[in-house]
Amino acid sequence: PPPMKLVLLAILLAFSLANQMTREDGKFHFETDSNPESPIGFTVKGSLNPDDESESNVGTFFRLAEQLIPLAQSSLSDENKSNSLQFYRRWCFIGGGLGDAITVCAYANAELWIGWEVDHDGGLGLYNVTYTPFSYLRGGVNVSAASYPAEVSYGGYLSAYDIRVPINLLLSDTQICWSGDFNLFATSAFTAINTNLLQCQRSIPDWTPWDCDRVHGVEFQHLYFPILDSIFIDLLPFDCLTF
Repeated sequence: PPPMKLVLLAILLAFSLANQMTREDGKFHFETDSNPESPIGFTVKGSLNPDDESESNVGTFFRLAEQLIPLAQSSLSDENKSNSLQFYRRWCFIGGGLGDAITVCAYANAELWIGWEVDHDGGLGLYNVTYTPFSYLRGGVNVSAASYPAEVSYGGYLSAYDIRVPINLLLSDTQICWSGDFNLFATSAFTAINTNLLQCQRSIPDWTPWDCDRVHGVEFQHLYFPILDSIFIDLLPFDCLTF
């Protein structure tokens, strides 16, 4: 059999060819894939124009062989900068609402998210900004028990893919520099304990039902089962334009 180093090199080369970024006409164009070796996968493609946010878009596609089926898209000019497709079901065995004295329910959900994150800082004549288009698909099931003021749940989850493509721009008085990366985080299954706080209120004279809001708390990961390793690739090497 071939040496393990050659196998790893071949895998990285396949990902490098399938995940690309170019800079043309002042725009950064990128196309990445969650599993380029498989006939089925998820492709994330789009472009970034730092001078015009309305021309910066990212889309997620379901790839079946050579066909790309659009699922969701997001523009950097969108107010919330993210969109999602979500599936959600709930079955309650005791109670049925957050305001009940005791509630025991089971949940199943799946969610596909796509959007942008923008981080920037500056000082001493420098301005550093990173635009990160992202897309991830997750799902799971859990059982929860709630009684004011707390809710606790335990469940199993699958992180199918989590792709992030950070594009960094560094601006100074004499240079503009850029670089881009491809980050595919590990595909994994895990179990977790989640704790939430319940903030509830009701009208005492009228004895109306409790009106409660869930405040998300801390997630404690219990068991972890890696399926595919993380992959990080330098898609666009660091380069500068001096003026």
